[in-house]
Amino acid sequence: MNKADPEVLRSTGEAASVIDDVCRRLRRILPYGEAELAADFTALFLARAPAGYLRERKPVSLARVAADAFAFLQESRPDRVDVRVFNPATDAEGWHAPVTVIRTNVGERPFIVDSIREYLHSQDLTIEHFIYPLLGIVRHEGRILRVVPPGDAEQRESLVHCEIARVTDPAILESLQEELQRRLEDVVRATDDFQPMLSALDNTMQGLETRSRRLPELRNELDEIRAFLAWLRDDAFVFLGHRRYDIADDPDTGQPHVVVEPGSGLGILRDEARSGYVKPVLLASMPEILRQLLAAGPLLLIGKTNARSTVHRLAHMDYIGVKKLDPEGRQVGEERFIGLFTSKAYGDHADRIPILRQKLHRILEDAGAQKGSHDYKEINTIFNSMPKEELFLSSAREIVKDVRTALTSYHTTGVQVTRREDPLRHGASFMVIIPRDKFSAKARKAI
Repeated sequence: MNKADPEVLRSTGEAASVIDDVCRRLRRILPYGEAELAADFTALFLARAPAGYLRERKPVSLARVAADAFAFLQESRPDRVDVRVFNPATDAEGWHAPVTVIRTNVGERPFIVDSIREYLHSQDLTIEHFIYPLLGIVRHEGRILRVVPPGDAEQRESLVHCEIARVTDPAILESLQEELQRRLEDVVRATDDFQPMLSALDNTMQGLETRSRRLPELRNELDEIRAFLAWLRDDAFVFLGHRRYDIADDPDTGQPHVVVEPGSGLGILRDEARSGYVKPVLLASMPEILRQLLAAGPLLLIGKTNARSTVHRLAHMDYIGVKKLDPEGRQVGEERFIGLFTSKAYGDHADRIPILRQKLHRILEDAGAQKGSHDYKEINTIFNSMPKEELFLSSAREIVKDVRTALTSYHTTGVQVTRREDPLRHGASFMVIIPRDKFSAKARKAI
């Protein structure tokens, strides 16, 4: 806050005056013990409300909103996810507004606000107001004894009061509540299992180090994969789920099958019963491309899931698969991590990221580009300008084609197009190179 700004001071003073008025009203309409707790809650709750929200609502209405929000907090518990979606009406809540209200309470953790906002935006629901106070709550057998600033209590809870454009369809209201409940439960699973997922990643890296010492022919590849996982751990990846899969011979037929390792599920993959591999699946029954990837493909798989993330950011999740090797170097399973690359991942120079730097080295080597030469600089520039997502998902051979296309485009006025299909048939990506004088917003929209 800029303390020299009189407008900020004036609005802050107005807000404090409104909040004091609301607290006085609460003390008049609620029983003594409850009123004091509700007033302490309201001071923290309305302090996080937008100034416009306080101006457009009358104090008597704000008092009813605060009392109703406090009653919801009393009934909720920090060890579970509580969600309520409703249309306020005078006869039920003592206040009325032409909005639909969403209330949630979860023990304090990351991604709550992002996950709610992303879902509502995906449903084209306009958020009118979003109030998100972080509360210090002292409870005894579930009942609230004190409400204090978050720094003054060991237990912190995250109440959300969100108002969206009014929804009248009961089926949509019910769907909103169910979906928000499901997504926030995923938030809880992902954040509760964050440290166990990091431990699983550390164990994977230790396993790679052990195999690197025992399998010198794979040492360079294993060491680079280990460096890549360490880079992910250093804030380049939001870990949302983990599972281990085994490849073993079926005891009856002797044919290899894939099955989830019991007890390995973490985060949003904690529920192993939802996996298609909870029961053994014969490799021979799988599509050829999938069979090759699982049993004989590269030791590191980077891809996209079909499912969109329910946590943090609404996007297709990134998938990291690391092959498990036996002492002889045979592929006997997979460590699977799913999540989302972070802004750090997209911001780092591609030529400094493990795995990507290896791909660049191979491309430069195949092109015979000597360090400091024109081609060396051009290839580096093109490589670093390409979307990280494509660099992760594409092989060095595929990237070479795109780099060559970009290089030849310098000497032509035509339009260049490349296509890359996902080997698992999850989709395809296209690169279109257009001369600067032909590019426009209209051309981009047409593409």
